[in-house]
Amino acid sequence: MVKEAASANWNSAGGKKGLPDEYFTLDGYGLKYYEQLNLDSLISLNEHLVNTDDRVDDIIQTFNDISEDIQLYDFNRSFFNRDSLNVGGFITNTKRSLQSQLTKIRFEYGITERVTLTLGIPNYASATQENQWGWEGTIDDSLNAFIKYHTENKQKFNDLGIPEDLSNSYDISEDLKSELNKIYEIFYTADGRKSVLRLVENEIDPFKSSITGAQFNPFSNSDNDTTNIDSLMIFYHPNRSTSGLGDIRWGLNFHLLGSPVWAGESLFSIYGGIGMTIPTATLISKFNPDKVDGTGRPKQFSELQLGNGVTALHFSLFGELYKTIQSRELKINWATELKINREAKFWQRVTPRGTYSVQHDSILSQIGEVYRFRRGDEFFGSLVGSLELIPRKLRISVGQTWYLKIRDSYYSKNERWNEWMAGGTDLRKNYDTQSVMIIQDIALILQNTDPMNQFGSTPFEVELSATVPVLTKHAWSAIKVRLSFVTYFQLW
Repeated sequence: MVKEAASANWNSAGGKKGLPDEYFTLDGYGLKYYEQLNLDSLISLNEHLVNTDDRVDDIIQTFNDISEDIQLYDFNRSFFNRDSLNVGGFITNTKRSLQSQLTKIRFEYGITERVTLTLGIPNYASATQENQWGWEGTIDDSLNAFIKYHTENKQKFNDLGIPEDLSNSYDISEDLKSELNKIYEIFYTADGRKSVLRLVENEIDPFKSSITGAQFNPFSNSDNDTTNIDSLMIFYHPNRSTSGLGDIRWGLNFHLLGSPVWAGESLFSIYGGIGMTIPTATLISKFNPDKVDGTGRPKQFSELQLGNGVTALHFSLFGELYKTIQSRELKINWATELKINREAKFWQRVTPRGTYSVQHDSILSQIGEVYRFRRGDEFFGSLVGSLELIPRKLRISVGQTWYLKIRDSYYSKNERWNEWMAGGTDLRKNYDTQSVMIIQDIALILQNTDPMNQFGSTPFEVELSATVPVLTKHAWSAIKVRLSFVTYFQLW
């Protein structure tokens, strides 16, 4: 039996703590900046007719020809095409932690002298995942240039005394004065027919403080109510806690060569093993908007999955070398393992991340209520050396474990989402589901297994161990402390 306490933080590439910065937008939000959602409303402003026959650029050119110092912009410059504005930014994740308390019961039963049946049952007394989310807004280059252009031009009009009266130093006709005032009214007043103030003066990073529109706000059906990115992240990705059974593993180990250390017949032993992980942990439930917690949040958003949720096959080869030095046993254990993960089906977790929508029906229609997932295959290798400090009583061991997992695969209705989830491409920069870890272990083992020097009638071992990460990339970097108790029974 093993009692384990673990404190883990997510490590991305380059040693970054937490998830990498993640691009985020809300589909269609840029349309809000166009007049009545008309994609042509910010294009060819210079061609707008002020009067029946006079275009904006012709009127301004007439003024510029007689002005000696102030030259107005003629609205002839194009900043946008018929795509909506790119309004967005980056979700930041400065901390992603996982705290857990675990008890694992492991049984081994010798079927024959060379075959052993193993069974491992993990149970979590508690597991808590926490995130610290942030936001870094970005401004589209075209929008930046548009704002600069019209801010400067509006000031030029103001310097001329518009919207009041033009300065007396300009000897122009009353008709031209009237036309310039009309241009200002059309473009640079809040009620103007082609007003650009919604872009020039409004919040250029709306996600930070003032997301408007019912279709972009899961908390209200009113177009006048506002929300922000922080509220969205707390709503969809709150801190999550759970407890319960993890994934069970069973297997068979075969003694291939040599002899066990207790037999004393050779200096080594080699074993082979096959096994299976059974996904017995509770998975994410089907999204149901009617099942909510006390805050009105759908319960699915707070669910934390304890296992991987997939059936896996294990193939291992391991062994030990041992030698006695000055009545103290020196032992070296080595192990390799291949874990082949099978494909499984999961309910879709509803979130705007990767889908760019807060409309739950829209998210599920994009991806489907169910998607298929294949966890990348995993490779393990370890080398552990141990030495008796007190012969047959106290042993210390130090070892290292190497781990590699290849990239996950996702299969849903949406190919873009599949790629976004798997990572490893420019679609989700610096994120990957391909993982690498190097882990250092140290343990102190109290032995009570020598029949000639045994305390009590029951043989046992008590082990106190610690695990610290040396290298972690795209995985949980965990510090673990374990206390284990092992005993032996002979049933014949």
